[in-house]
Amino acid sequence: MPKDNNHIFPDEPLIKAIINNDTDSFKQFYLKYFPLLLRYALYYTHSMDLSREMVQELFVRIWIKRHLLNPQKSVKAYLFKSLHNIIINKQALHSSRNISLDEIKKNSNSQGESDMELKIDIKAALDNMPEKLKIVYLLSRVEGFKYNEIAQICEISEKAVEKRMSKAVNILRKKFLGKYFL
Repeated sequence: MPKDNNHIFPDEPLIKAIINNDTDSFKQFYLKYFPLLLRYALYYTHSMDLSREMVQELFVRIWIKRHLLNPQKSVKAYLFKSLHNIIINKQALHSSRNISLDEIKKNSNSQGESDMELKIDIKAALDNMPEKLKIVYLLSRVEGFKYNEIAQICEISEKAVEKRMSKAVNILRKKFLGKYFL
């Protein structure tokens, strides 16, 4: 299946059908966006179970509030912002933003310790980065979106995406220049 399923199931007709209680359209919508949203949540939580739970919660909320959806607006932007809010709320409730020791041990056995150390350092740097910069960086470097797609998702101009990306990369470069030679 191609990476971008937008050509297979355009969003506007799906959203209109979902608003009209079409469960088959909702299933298509779910299948289209679930993997993308799961990867996004997984980056923050480092837990497949927790990520699945959060994405499932998002889709339940969408179905319950389907009458509020706007087919003319960017569905991707709505999904990412909503999921991001769920993640922040869950993390605030659990007050643990760090990777568990069990996961560090498990990952350090399968990867070199320096790779794991780098991942932990990058996650810490991203956690301290301003939210707008972090979202643009993650959508570009983790999710592989192009700048024009990120602009649509975040509802900003491509120029703003470029500026935010540049700032994010500069922050990481300064943070790791001496340690990892980025």
